[in-house]
Amino acid sequence: MVNIPLQINANRSSSSMRTNVMAIIMLVLILTAFASLLLPPHQAFAQPIAGLEAASFDPHEHVGHNPSEGAGSKEGFSVQQVLFFTVRAVYYFAFMLAAGLMLWSIALPEDANNDSRKLVDKWGIYALRGLLLAVLLFVFVHVSHLMKGYDGSSPNEWIRLLTETATGKSWAALIVLSLLGFAVLRLQDSFKLIWALLLAAAESFNGHVNALPNNTLAIVLDFIHIASSALWAGGLLLLLLFWRADRKEAVRFSERFTKIAWLTILLLTASGTWMTVLLLPTWRYLLYTSWGIMLLTKAGLILLIACVGFLLHRRARQRKLPSGRLLKLDGLLMGIVLLIVSIFTYVSPVPVTEPLSFHKMGEKLHFTINITPNGPGPNHVTLKVWLPEQLGAPASVRLLLRDADRPQRAAIEVPFRSGSGGYYSSFPGFIETDYVSDNVELRARGGWTAELFITDITGTETKQLIAFRND
Repeated sequence: MVNIPLQINANRSSSSMRTNVMAIIMLVLILTAFASLLLPPHQAFAQPIAGLEAASFDPHEHVGHNPSEGAGSKEGFSVQQVLFFTVRAVYYFAFMLAAGLMLWSIALPEDANNDSRKLVDKWGIYALRGLLLAVLLFVFVHVSHLMKGYDGSSPNEWIRLLTETATGKSWAALIVLSLLGFAVLRLQDSFKLIWALLLAAAESFNGHVNALPNNTLAIVLDFIHIASSALWAGGLLLLLLFWRADRKEAVRFSERFTKIAWLTILLLTASGTWMTVLLLPTWRYLLYTSWGIMLLTKAGLILLIACVGFLLHRRARQRKLPSGRLLKLDGLLMGIVLLIVSIFTYVSPVPVTEPLSFHKMGEKLHFTINITPNGPGPNHVTLKVWLPEQLGAPASVRLLLRDADRPQRAAIEVPFRSGSGGYYSSFPGFIETDYVSDNVELRARGGWTAELFITDITGTETKQLIAFRND
């Protein structure tokens, strides 16, 4: 009889030690994330690309697919789209639950007869079954969706997509790891931890940051973000399951979970912020794109979750039963976050805009203006001017960009420098002069007016007005 409380104390001590080990691992990841923030721009492995387009996220670019005539048609809202995003939502829920259970196994008592261990092992089987089914549906639906409307959508093209693109390889790895999970579930906790981290690593090659050139740092940050998400979401789901199955175990696990939860919030914030900096050329995209609005909504929900977590942590320190209302609220907020993630991870983070290309020909003057990507934020501007040979290059050029929707704002003067020319149409009897400017900031979406002033060597000035939109 005396050995029973001693055994209980030993289990608590072992569990506390394992929780502390997990906390140390999380602190190391935090230091890694914040160290990456200190890298100077020229030492970073990935740089924000001002001209990054939505096409950069298309796996077809890797295998040379060409869209057929129907590929670009807009289908509008349909049942297929609802099913598509439903599958994505189910996948993220299953992913977080399975990876979270595996990660949290290291914080549970090693005794196989422990009640919490028995419950987690039981739930682990169901979680892995759900993950395997969700991954298979996820891959099938996405490959079918990608192949729709593209030439050469044969089984061989499916194989090429899964073996010759980073996204396809990530999906193939997810399938293999989902199958291996059933064997890993019977192994020691260290193997479960490795399996969960490998699962997060495979998913990190399936995100927006994969479209960045030299994306090593971005993928590492995405891995930290996904692993932290799984640890937080999986822990919360596990706490909810304990609360329904065994309230005493819920009290014990709540104390462990709240010790780690705040660390995961810090990691999520640090890694998510830095990935956003890498992806977006300007913070204005957060306000002008659906991706940015969903990201801001997600950030607001995370803040609410942190507040609820603080209240749960306070109850855990008092060794009180977690509040059912707070747990349900936390679970509801987490569910909304995962729903948002299932959508905004598929949406391009950069606005879909049409570059401006304006060309005008005259008897004594031709010119072409190009603005790329022609969206809010930094843009690349080029100007080509053709004047008669006897006049030569312009004496001066000046380009002002005025916000037509907000005329009270001062005009933006484009700081041109000499350009390198490049291939373009040549006109007999005329000389081409090229100008270029980078990072020309258009402050808002809407209507704009370009005022172009070209002065030749005789002092004759030509003024042209070009109306355009950048939305």
